[in-house]
Amino acid sequence: MALDLALVVYDHNSGAERAFAQARDRAADAPWTHEVAFVEHHKRGRVVVRGTFAGHYLDIEDEADPIGKDVAVGALTGAVVGAVFGPPGFAAGLVGGGAIGGLVEGSHVEELHGGFFDEVRADVPEDHSALVLLAAPDHVDAMLAALEGTGGEVIRRTLSDDAVAQLAASVSTAPPASPPPPPPYG
Repeated sequence: MALDLALVVYDHNSGAERAFAQARDRAADAPWTHEVAFVEHHKRGRVVVRGTFAGHYLDIEDEADPIGKDVAVGALTGAVVGAVFGPPGFAAGLVGGGAIGGLVEGSHVEELHGGFFDEVRADVPEDHSALVLLAAPDHVDAMLAALEGTGGEVIRRTLSDDAVAQLAASVSTAPPASPPPPPPYG
């Protein structure tokens, strides 16, 4: 079954949340309301994603830092330890610690810079936010209908099975999303 990827982009970091609040009143408890994630693309490339995507709950930030926190921490730690041995030890510690930090950084960078974040960076400009949904076409149709008139720019693609698998793999280490609540008894 083909899935659609839809982003509805808003020109403010809180625009997607405001639009969702308006649409949720109209959508009641539609399935898409339990399948959507919120994206904020801040200055300097920082991306924040919270919500459900591809069956996983995401609550992550991607700093888009070319050096990386682990490299910096490793370099500083190595420099402090190496300082005991004078200037040559300081230099060796700085380089060695940075290299070790780089190895640690490299072990989880792909998770944050995988297909999902590449897609978000390409489609959501800095200082903007978006609602993102990877779901069956009828769920995407329902979300777009509920969001009509909220001022968002719609980006929608039908994805191949390979593209869906790549996006799902990029978030596979996140915990599974909880199922939606059962309907009320009455």
